[in-house]
Amino acid sequence: MVGNLSLAVSYKCAECGKEYPLTEMLYSCPACAPKGMLRGTLDVEYDYEEARSRLSRETLQGRKTPFWKYGELLPVFDESFIVTLGEGNTPLLKADKLASSIGAGKLYLKNETRNPTWSFKDRVFTVMISKALEYGRNTVVVASTGNAAAAASAYSAKAGIRCYIFVSETTSTAKITQMLMHEAKVIKLKGGLLEAGSLALEASKQFGWFHVTTGKSMQPYSTEGPKTLAYEIAEQLDWEVPDNVVVPVGGGDTLGGIWKGFKDLKEIGLIDKLPRMVAAQAEGAPLVVKAFRENKEFFQVMPIEPKTIAAGIKVGILTGPWPLNALKESDGEAETVTDGEIIQAEKLMAKKEALFAEPASAAPLAVLKKLLNQGKISKMECNVCIITGAGLKDIDSLEKYLESPPIIKPDMRILKSLLEQQGEWQ
Repeated sequence: MVGNLSLAVSYKCAECGKEYPLTEMLYSCPACAPKGMLRGTLDVEYDYEEARSRLSRETLQGRKTPFWKYGELLPVFDESFIVTLGEGNTPLLKADKLASSIGAGKLYLKNETRNPTWSFKDRVFTVMISKALEYGRNTVVVASTGNAAAAASAYSAKAGIRCYIFVSETTSTAKITQMLMHEAKVIKLKGGLLEAGSLALEASKQFGWFHVTTGKSMQPYSTEGPKTLAYEIAEQLDWEVPDNVVVPVGGGDTLGGIWKGFKDLKEIGLIDKLPRMVAAQAEGAPLVVKAFRENKEFFQVMPIEPKTIAAGIKVGILTGPWPLNALKESDGEAETVTDGEIIQAEKLMAKKEALFAEPASAAPLAVLKKLLNQGKISKMECNVCIITGAGLKDIDSLEKYLESPPIIKPDMRILKSLLEQQGEWQ
């Protein structure tokens, strides 16, 4: 399945720089974690010198397995533990009609709705569940706003291991149905993601479960799957790098992971420049935007109670330094949009490009439009928006924004009368 084994070499603490072996699962740096909650975030380091000797554009393009062909830059050592559902290699759609309607130059949509559970979280959990098996675990636990839990349940089912899921009591019925169909053990919790994540981590310690909540401060492997988005975008653009990559942001791991992926490619010589990263958040959940504008460290930002219809980015905590680092290092931008602007972008995407995405996935388009109007992004630049999840996963939030279809008898006279009343239909 994979041409070569992983070139991962260690965990490295983002705060003190201390490195630890990968032989045992660490969730945070033992030296820095006592400083406070969410401190001591760990990253996975790789042998980039060896990667340069093994990987070329031609080598990668010649490999057949879409996601795991990047095996050297992923953290699973024994390919017999790999759990895959055929994730990755999602379309990069050239959105000319959409670009024209918002005044963009070039616009591409990275369509993650085509993954097996219809969201980008499949990239995360093919890695996480594979690592669980490699560490010899037979039970995982995850706290999630929805998409992560749905993916965790599917990949756990494929692996034949137990999966406990803590979700918010407001999680959509569609996502919970996915979890239950895969026979995950679902528990609804009062409170936010921080409390749920803390409970999941404590349960993992008490019961020996493998903790797979997707927050970098809670799971060092949570950015390793999303970074493959950068690998694919570069390949799909024939190794040209877009000017801007716009990402929906909750806690920020995905933004940080994609940035890490582009840095990987530059480090091993497959690309010669880096994009600017753009964080797209809802006005009711603006922690990354606020921290970036105020030049704060992530651990200085107090949790909030998020309020937005965009469930995928309805997060009130920062889960590590990765999103702020990505924005600073890439000379990036961060912007918020209202729920109304998100819904407008969601409908525009469906109308112009026939892509029905969940509200969180529409935030990048709404932010891109806003930054174009503000002159912060040039109309001549090339942009990629990351579309993280399918619209059918979160239809409850759309009801009040859509008109109910008329109901008539099957009679031609009545139909003609309706069409006359609804002049815009003709």
